[in-house]
Amino acid sequence: MHMISREHEWIWDSWYVVEDETLHAFYLMAPKSLGNPDLRHINARVGHSISHDGYSWIHLPEALGPTLGESFDNQAIWTGSIVKHNNNWHMFYTGINTSTKERQQALGHAVSDDLTTWKRVSDSPILSAAAPYALLGNDRDGAEHFRDPWVFFHDDFWHMLITASDEDGWGTVAHATSPDLETWQLKEPLIADSQFRQCEVTETIQIDGEWFLFFCMGPRDVERPGIAQGFGTYCVPAAGPLGPFDLDRTTLVADEIYAARVVEFKGEWLLLGFGDTGNPGGFTGVICDPIKLERSSEGLIHRIG
Repeated sequence: MHMISREHEWIWDSWYVVEDETLHAFYLMAPKSLGNPDLRHINARVGHSISHDGYSWIHLPEALGPTLGESFDNQAIWTGSIVKHNNNWHMFYTGINTSTKERQQALGHAVSDDLTTWKRVSDSPILSAAAPYALLGNDRDGAEHFRDPWVFFHDDFWHMLITASDEDGWGTVAHATSPDLETWQLKEPLIADSQFRQCEVTETIQIDGEWFLFFCMGPRDVERPGIAQGFGTYCVPAAGPLGPFDLDRTTLVADEIYAARVVEFKGEWLLLGFGDTGNPGGFTGVICDPIKLERSSEGLIHRIG
């Protein structure tokens, strides 16, 4: 099948791993039997599909679902990322609980030796929001935004980028470090005074020797002058994987493709995200075919074709 779609589930946020010439897609999914797609967020689980060409997909068993009993992730599982270390795979993900639901988010960790069967490291979160990030009841909408962990290795440490809000209510990129993927220390935000209401599903990627920050937002999130107001995935030139980021050169790379990830597969840079116009009825519940990217002579990222 083309695109990543499932007959009985909606699909949205996703993240990717390449192993042995196979592209693994992990994504949030929820049953269409809910009726209203707005209910998907509190019913999300992690699905898993594989492809050998980026276009045709084979579905595998569910990768991770909410915990039974009392836990920070007993309501739903939200967006994450996966890294390999010492022959094991590590998934870092977002969890929400039955008490506060979407209003409070915390981060979890699961491990696997085959990318198919996952085991939680702990029933407790490995990291939660703390100052200087906005806490429950302190942000503009009262929520504790702390989600979408993106993990990578750089300069002898593991780093995690996290969707968060600063204490002034602007969207920011929270930062944490770890020597071993087990203990994490929260650091100062990588962005100050963004003038964006949120910077969701962040990742930093090096393309043709240059670093870029990718994230998504909607038109109502954009208050920074001179930045296009779309509902989709944006790209920002960066000096390195931790910034600084040239926010005045923020460009809309894929309008109406939300929460996209960028992955190098078989020599090409591909962007994959779910289709959504941001308007009522505009959510498609499927992930688009790969969009090929390249770096322009101006040092920006744009679509090929």
